[in-house]
Amino acid sequence: MEKQSIQHYNGYILAGGKSSRMGEDKGLMLFNGKSVVQYVVDALVPVVNEVVIVSNNPAYEIFGLKVIADEIKDVGPAGGICAALQHSFVENNVMIGCDMPFVSSAAIEELIKNSEGSQITLPIHDGLLEPLFGVYRTECKHEWRRLVLGGNVKLHELVKHFKLQEFNVNNRSIFTEKLFMNINTRQEFEWALNQS
Repeated sequence: MEKQSIQHYNGYILAGGKSSRMGEDKGLMLFNGKSVVQYVVDALVPVVNEVVIVSNNPAYEIFGLKVIADEIKDVGPAGGICAALQHSFVENNVMIGCDMPFVSSAAIEELIKNSEGSQITLPIHDGLLEPLFGVYRTECKHEWRRLVLGGNVKLHELVKHFKLQEFNVNNRSIFTEKLFMNINTRQEFEWALNQS
């Protein structure tokens, strides 16, 4: 992508989850010798202006990136996206969950290319909307915060309050089956290791 277009995008890694099913912070777990979140960092760095980690865990500061905490606590990823939108100083923001070790720069670029003219752009993979791998415009921040404070914290419902573009990624080779794999349990972690 041209550098000029890259500068209009920030990347936010949502790492604020409690990882209750995993028993430890999944973004910091070693995956083939590298922290799971580092794979996401590495995919974002060539594509966006700045990478920021959204987490209430100060341990993420070891990656040398800016770490911001949730402003609205205990509402899950809706709170992380809210914090990212409030923080951003550019027009567009790539939001990615911290537990996607198979994400690629090429997939992020393709998502960005298909995000023009919408407030939120999300891929549809196997018929499912993927709100933790999307482009969110900063102009959403006030309405997003209002909705979250009002108790609207389910992402699939939240995004429908905005001009949403659904981007079908089935049969696109760079959007591999495992790209959208979220690691929430030990079993999923072991499965992911076997796929790498």
